[in-house]
Amino acid sequence: MEKDKEELWQAEDITGKLMVVQRYTGLEMVLLDNLGELRGTTPKFQAEKLSLLRRKRQALQKNELKTFAGLTVLPLEQNKQPWGWLVADCPQESMAEPVWCLFLELSLQLTFLLWHEGELNAMVRRHREQFLYDILYHNFASSEEVINLGKNWNMRLDKPHHVVVVEFDRPLQGNRQEQLLAELDKEWTRVLSARFVQPVLMLLRMQLVILFEDDRTPPRNQSELAEIMTDAMASIKEAFPTIPPFSVGIGRLHYSVSEICRSFQEARQALSLGRFRQPENGITCYDELGVLKLLSHIRMEELDDFAQEALGVLMEYDDANGTELLKTLEIYFQENESMPLAAERLFIHANTLRNRLKKIETVLGVELNQADVRVRFYVACQALRIVRHSM
Repeated sequence: MEKDKEELWQAEDITGKLMVVQRYTGLEMVLLDNLGELRGTTPKFQAEKLSLLRRKRQALQKNELKTFAGLTVLPLEQNKQPWGWLVADCPQESMAEPVWCLFLELSLQLTFLLWHEGELNAMVRRHREQFLYDILYHNFASSEEVINLGKNWNMRLDKPHHVVVVEFDRPLQGNRQEQLLAELDKEWTRVLSARFVQPVLMLLRMQLVILFEDDRTPPRNQSELAEIMTDAMASIKEAFPTIPPFSVGIGRLHYSVSEICRSFQEARQALSLGRFRQPENGITCYDELGVLKLLSHIRMEELDDFAQEALGVLMEYDDANGTELLKTLEIYFQENESMPLAAERLFIHANTLRNRLKKIETVLGVELNQADVRVRFYVACQALRIVRHSM
């Protein structure tokens, strides 16, 4: 027993320690980190059991260990902080006492390795994130200096960069938000690495900030970037079907490192204002905001007064008659005045929509075919949406 423990201590890495215990006990084992990712395995650990552990990682994180019948799943914790799981391919009751003792010793040593690695990574990440924070908030005196410092992190900050901000659409309880953001971080990295040179991600105030270099000539426009983000979002939701809804804001491409801060603020504004149009799972480019950019700088009382002045009569008519003329007008504008698309969203025939629009003109005493009239009521609908969102 002492000999195998001594040999276990002498093994320096995860795989070495697993192999020592496997040689003395015959156990086939696997080590997963706190996100359920594979960190080490013995050669004959069954692929289907590993697949089960990966598919059921939510059960692991919730400590629902009865899900894994026939396996011994041992949570690895240090100061109440989870670091991963050590799994053996047999139930605990089938282990002889010396085998169980060595398995427990292995779990302690692996916990230390994961903790130590985590501490080192956290230190590196803090330095890296402070550097990125300074870039996002323009806390530097010289562009040349920050470009040179970026080379230490393999960042080519002399190239044009896009900035994207990702945020959950609802508040999440406890540390669940941080854990889910960490999963998003890893998944976005995987998805975007196939499309961009070394995407840079950081967690900042419960938002995931993504910077990526655009090495194409000419560079991608915002529509192309939105398509890439749409594909990435679909991939992430397929990989994590239970993940809460989240939205994405995309800033404009800027060509110097000194303007990355501007793209960051644009991305955050696109994220925030985009929810007025699509409250959940939205992808909004700064260039798409249009009049919302102007309205967001106006006091809420003034927006409300303007909306009531323009649309109050229509609201009163709806209340008195049980109609949905205001909703009809809003959707008509949201669909860029497309009769087929607006009718489809309202689940009515296009002729019914035409009749409703005529009724709206009658109630408001206007003609919507006049450009200035359409602009006025379009802006009023946008103002009303901002007012509702703030309530």
